[in-house]
Amino acid sequence: MAKTCAICGKHPRSGRTISHAHNVNPRIYFPNLRTIRRVKNGTHERIKVCMKCLKAMAKT
Repeated sequence: MAKTCAICGKHPRSGRTISHAHNVNPRIYFPNLRTIRRVKNGTHERIKVCMKCLKAMAKT
């Protein structure tokens, strides 16, 4: 699925933008995704990972 984190499943959320004059408009909040290469069973695969998961992977 596009625009979804392969590890935690984070995906686009809907919400509203509210201006100072309280004009309300619908919008979509997208996760901060990056494409990485991962070795799985000896083969390389490309997966989309959000930055929160990528930072957690770097700490381990």
